[in-house]
Amino acid sequence: MVKRPVSVAISCWFLVLGSLSALVSAYLGRNDPAMQAWMTDGVIPAEVQYAILLLSQGLTLVTALAMLQRQRGARTVYLVWGVIDIAFCLATLPLKMNVLPGALTFAVICAFLYSPKSNAWFSPRKAANDACMTPA
Repeated sequence: MVKRPVSVAISCWFLVLGSLSALVSAYLGRNDPAMQAWMTDGVIPAEVQYAILLLSQGLTLVTALAMLQRQRGARTVYLVWGVIDIAFCLATLPLKMNVLPGALTFAVICAFLYSPKSNAWFSPRKAANDACMTPA
């Protein structure tokens, strides 16, 4: 049995804690005038931005927990949604440089999640008694 790589554990727990922190922050800051003023600078309405934030962080939380449970498809969902999210942010945010820290963090986490050790851990498990049935 292959042990879970430390890089996967750290990446997933970072995503879990970051998502929970962002969800709590969004909830507590929903009536903050400074936050509302910053959100009005965007192209899309603040309510839609909140909905996207909740969806994105909720999806990140669920995929991180699924990856900790060795669900292979969760990596793909995280990767696809991350690319969509970054592209959406680049298209809608007035200051493109604000996307850079998140995009770099996303790239590093994906590098860890798709490393050879991680690929081995996420690959389907084979039974110990699986024998090749072809003649020698």
